[in-house]
Amino acid sequence: MTPNCFGNHNDDSRTTGGKVFHIVRHVFVGLLFAVAFAIVFALLVKLIWNSLMPTIFDLKQITFWQAFGIIILAKLLFGGFGSHRHDRWKKDSRYTPPWHRPSDRPDAEPPPTRYHRDWKTYTQYWQDEGKAAFEEYMARAEKERKEEG
Repeated sequence: MTPNCFGNHNDDSRTTGGKVFHIVRHVFVGLLFAVAFAIVFALLVKLIWNSLMPTIFDLKQITFWQAFGIIILAKLLFGGFGSHRHDRWKKDSRYTPPWHRPSDRPDAEPPPTRYHRDWKTYTQYWQDEGKAAFEEYMARAEKERKEEG
């Protein structure tokens, strides 16, 4: 059993007890980081509140637990505790409700053909026909403008 670059052994070689201990250790470390983040964030809110609010609005200074309560209250009022959709989920149609998928709506336009996506075709069209047609249009528009004025 050789250790990998992190000093750990391969996951395949762990016993069931070792895997459970590994998961418990990761959960414990994650909880420690979450608690540390909450403490630092509450201290930051307390510091900012106590340096600004008494001076600006003539409010009292707050304690650590009051700052922590303000964070919880703000999360409840403005953020909620539900799951948040991320852009990566929107790209995968398995996670998108059918009424949000353009291909499942009855009024949906057909998907673009390969010519719509192929800019080489557009560039070639512009060189062959588009530029000349645009110049003819501009000449007509200039002529009409001169006749009006």
